[in-house]
Amino acid sequence: MSRENLILNGVFYLILTIFFIYIFVREKYIVEKIAKYRNGFSEKIINIFGVKGDTGKKVVHKIVNGSEAIITAVVLVLIIQRFYIGNFMVPTGSMETTIMPKDRLFGNMVVYKFKAPEREDIVVFKEPVEDKVLYTKRVMGLPGEKIAIRNGHLFANGKEINSREYSALGQIGINTWIVPKKGDTITIKPGMNYNEAYQKVNFDIGKVQKLILENGNTDIVEQFLPKLKFYVNGEETGMILDYLHDENILKKITSGETVEIILDEDCYFMLGDNTNGSYDSRFWGFVKDSRIRGKAVLRFWPLNRISILK
Repeated sequence: MSRENLILNGVFYLILTIFFIYIFVREKYIVEKIAKYRNGFSEKIINIFGVKGDTGKKVVHKIVNGSEAIITAVVLVLIIQRFYIGNFMVPTGSMETTIMPKDRLFGNMVVYKFKAPEREDIVVFKEPVEDKVLYTKRVMGLPGEKIAIRNGHLFANGKEINSREYSALGQIGINTWIVPKKGDTITIKPGMNYNEAYQKVNFDIGKVQKLILENGNTDIVEQFLPKLKFYVNGEETGMILDYLHDENILKKITSGETVEIILDEDCYFMLGDNTNGSYDSRFWGFVKDSRIRGKAVLRFWPLNRISILK
């Protein structure tokens, strides 16, 4: 759901909430209805397979009853986690000491349907490298800002952000990046015609996308697409890896063609609190708004460290 469609988002959540309220209020009636259909389905199974004897019929009923209970529970849990309260586990130490490895968190899955992320928010998002894993990082660069790391601190539009220290690691180094915003012109300039270059060594540059996915490492980009540059409104900036997951755009890039795109959504610059142990936007660039799943708000495990996340 796009944040621009606030009315549609509101209607969607209103309908979904009414649905859950109805289930709660009419629980007894719904359970009876489900039991009726469940028993009817069990009888059909018994008739289709010609099950004989009370024991066999009881087994069929137990299997159908158990399966229905599990499926219903799973569906409801998935809906709640996707649209209301997410349940996440952080496997690495990239957010130490705020979040420790193996901590389990609850995420607010509603808030970003109605408002944009703010600086210092801890968010859960689908990373743009392998395009499949959920990362937990802190929003530190907002759309349109100029971001740099100097003397161990982050600067946004020249203003020092002194909430914590950051190392100038990865692709950003001593560079200044502009965080792309919706409507910006994104230009991707290849350093050469990679197809021609790699034909000499019988290397199929079309494998780059697969290698990025399989290795989960942006060094693959530099290794096989040297001197690939990203620009926002004519100024060099960090990578937007989403475009390398687009087969048509990747074909143009590898053939040496400059690609120009009007950005259709805002981007964000994400950093881990454990600055020397975090694989974040310094290495692989920006996160598009649509990748953000929710705001991490509460650690609920381990029990001795239950706390609101800040």
